[in-house]
Amino acid sequence: MKKFIIINLNQIDSKEAKTARWKERGRWTVFTVILLSLIFANTSLFLIGSGYSRLIAQKENEIADVKQRIRDLQAQGKNLSKQDILSFAELEGNRTLWARNFELLGKMTPDDMALTGLKFNKRNKKLYIEGISVVYKDEEEYAIVYDYINLMKRNREFSKKFPKVKFRQGSLKKIRGQNIVHFEIEAALKTTAKKRKKKS
Repeated sequence: MKKFIIINLNQIDSKEAKTARWKERGRWTVFTVILLSLIFANTSLFLIGSGYSRLIAQKENEIADVKQRIRDLQAQGKNLSKQDILSFAELEGNRTLWARNFELLGKMTPDDMALTGLKFNKRNKKLYIEGISVVYKDEEEYAIVYDYINLMKRNREFSKKFPKVKFRQGSLKKIRGQNIVHFEIEAALKTTAKKRKKKS
């Protein structure tokens, strides 16, 4: 009687192989989520920057028009009042080049961080910066955020317009085993104080 060796080719994967496969899928999922978040954040920032660029161009055209009117009045021999000159000086002093500020923010933002929102409150003259960042193992939760704030403070050009920058709020989330921190930073815009009129 012949003896045959039977080999089952439909063997089920071991528990260790399944665990390794799920871990690999988890790592790729986290990587995909972070990558998509970065792409979305950068696209949003680009669209916001484009909108502000158009607004800046409009304001610069208005300022150029005001300058031209002043030159026309001067050419006609008309004297400008002190109030006209002060109003023009205030207009020049309060200009904020948003496109340049956004460019500086982009350069200062680390590769493992993405800005997800920018809001400017006209009433209190404050810029609110929202973002997300990866928190690596053995790293404090908000260490990268405070490093980002200190980077803003050390940048002379940015801190000249925004002298007061502080951490506002934050939350820590875990996505597929990876810690992600969502944060909000508050940057106060420097404004020129208006002089009160003297009573006659």
